[in-house]
Amino acid sequence: MATISLIQGTDSLSASRVTLNDNFTVLNDELGLVTGLLNPTTSTLSNVTLIDASSINIAGGSSAVFASTGNTLVADTDVDGLLKINKGAAYDAETVAAMPAANAFESSSYIVTAGSANIEDAEQGQEITVIADAGVTVNVTATSGIAGVSTILLVPGATVTLRFHGNVWYLIAASPLATVSA
Repeated sequence: MATISLIQGTDSLSASRVTLNDNFTVLNDELGLVTGLLNPTTSTLSNVTLIDASSINIAGGSSAVFASTGNTLVADTDVDGLLKINKGAAYDAETVAAMPAANAFESSSYIVTAGSANIEDAEQGQEITVIADAGVTVNVTATSGIAGVSTILLVPGATVTLRFHGNVWYLIAASPLATVSA
């Protein structure tokens, strides 16, 4: 932080000229250090070792919000390194009568309330779990097919987990209540 020399009330303007010029030089040097980190033209902050803030909004909060109360990533996010989850994970679930359109899966679990669940194509590697709602038996089919499977029937409470790769769904897991036939 800039150290500014005080001008005394008894100082004359001409006697304070050196002090004033030194103060402006110190302020200009400090401002140069700040603009070295924050470009006022592009509003770009760079070469910062540490940011200490109670919250940070990326793109006004429409892409991400990082706060002490929790973080929210709004935009699609790729993780190229190992993703380690230490304290568990919570999965979003939707209750639906019909499955989403192709490439429109926004939840990881779907509780189906109708007698059939036709699953359209998804993003590469996307995994979903289909759950038969209480009181309904669900016949699960896929537009592109399910590799090695001809029939999946879910009695109330039964589940099946599928993952999409290439142009076909793959069976990852099925609850013991599910009927799976090749």
